[in-house]
Amino acid sequence: MEYSKDHPLAEKTKSGESGTWWHEGNKGPLVRIPFINQFGSMKFSKVRMDENMRPHLNDGIEIHFIESGKYDWVIEDRSIELLPDDLSVTAPWLWNGSPAGKMDMGQINWIIINPEDFSPSKPLNLGKWTKLSPGFQQELGKLIADEDGLVLKKAKTFKKYFTELKKELDEQEEGFEIIVANILENLLIDLYRHLSNRKQKIGEEDHFIDTLTQMILGDLTKKWIVEDIAVSFGMGKTKFTDEVKRLTGYPPNSFIINLKVDKAKELILGENEMELTDIAFTCGFSSLQHFTSTFSQRTGITPGKYQSQIRKKGKEA
Repeated sequence: MEYSKDHPLAEKTKSGESGTWWHEGNKGPLVRIPFINQFGSMKFSKVRMDENMRPHLNDGIEIHFIESGKYDWVIEDRSIELLPDDLSVTAPWLWNGSPAGKMDMGQINWIIINPEDFSPSKPLNLGKWTKLSPGFQQELGKLIADEDGLVLKKAKTFKKYFTELKKELDEQEEGFEIIVANILENLLIDLYRHLSNRKQKIGEEDHFIDTLTQMILGDLTKKWIVEDIAVSFGMGKTKFTDEVKRLTGYPPNSFIINLKVDKAKELILGENEMELTDIAFTCGFSSLQHFTSTFSQRTGITPGKYQSQIRKKGKEA
């Protein structure tokens, strides 16, 4: 977007960049919308270095939506790659930004919402501008806080909110403040639904792995057949294998071996000081040799040396 010399954004745009950016030093329509600290919708046709983009804290809830390009980002000490259609959300107490202070080529949208209250010790209170119930606000705040900085991948549905917000803030027609508030409420409702669904899905996935783990630990000596386990979860072998690998990083058989090795470690550390041969059979290994080779492959040390080291440390303590 090109601006006339009298447009309030004219002095803010530079070569290689275009768009809208309302902020503390150039509030524009935000003077009449105090519940928004900042709004930007910028397109960069070349890389721009900007110290202001380094990891920082803001006074509100910061939301970014990527339209195009790739942005290397950090939230607290976590490195994140923001790609097209990704949405990131950070609470006021979380550091976030570009570690290099660099804005890559592409288009990025962002908004900083200024809540009346929101901290690790205070529930979210957006203020008097919204019709969203206090209970809804508190639940949304809890979802945001629990995530400790979040990224929704392929969240294209949020693009429309930034497009509508940009239009209203740029044109500033009569009653735009009301429309902006409505758009923002719809954005927050959509965010709440996404986070609630994700939390439920994560809970279901945790339950799936917990159930599988307890099933295997219930009888480590059993020869577990992947097809049979899959049936017990109402899945085919392929889908079950894909789910276990996606959630644990290992295919089912390898995951089972990991459980056996972890149990063996637990028994080696136990006060009963079981013999390694007994531990091997208790954990479902066919022989001491099989146990030793598998344990070594997974831990980098033989069970005998592992046991000796543990006992030595115990005596020294």
